[in-house]
Amino acid sequence: MQKLRLSMMLLVAAVGTLKAQEFVEPFADFFSMKECYVVTNADEEIHGKIQGATDSKGFITRLTIVDEYGVKHKFKASQVKRFAIKPDGFTKLNTVNEKTTSIRHAVKTDYNNILDREWIYFDSERMPRSKKTGLLQLLNPGLDDYVKVYYHPNGSKSMPISIKGIPIVGGEERTFLVVKENGDTEIVRKASFERSYKKIFADEPAMLSDRNPKFKNFAQHIANYNDLRYQKLMAGK
Repeated sequence: MQKLRLSMMLLVAAVGTLKAQEFVEPFADFFSMKECYVVTNADEEIHGKIQGATDSKGFITRLTIVDEYGVKHKFKASQVKRFAIKPDGFTKLNTVNEKTTSIRHAVKTDYNNILDREWIYFDSERMPRSKKTGLLQLLNPGLDDYVKVYYHPNGSKSMPISIKGIPIVGGEERTFLVVKENGDTEIVRKASFERSYKKIFADEPAMLSDRNPKFKNFAQHIANYNDLRYQKLMAGK
């Protein structure tokens, strides 16, 4: 199995196909004493190394950071606007390994997106179906002016299908967490994506002309929506 995964990784790297706009790949874990920073609700920026984190249902709820002077800072998720951490080489390779669970998943994964990643970003948001606040991993940095998409650690993934012991499909994300302009955290599912699409982009009629929006094109839909919003801003100046 390890040889198969390695072969798939090398094959995808060799092909180097061009990809449309996509979300960044989520990192499932990271390790202590790695470089990080926190932006507090008071807009104070604290740089240091992470000493520990507490999670609830897969979401970070508390952080402990040691700054450059050796001072320890403890935060609840509700006290933080943004948390960012640098992934090390082991974390990147571990994430790459997770993406080779099936041939289709391996082919669809942008490995440069993982290996070249400088920071993993987390924002403080209300956890889905809860009054608690957690730090959610952002999957569309740079495209998050209006719609933020987050990793859903407890979300469903596509069912694995194998042929003669070789995994062909499976392991792909079927749900995301989405926050639009400081609204509530919503779960967007592949199975009901058309309904979510109409709700998210309802304020741009041009977006609703797409009669068959695809879950797999969600990132591109957000990029198109951003362009429409930017055009309105420029026209209003």
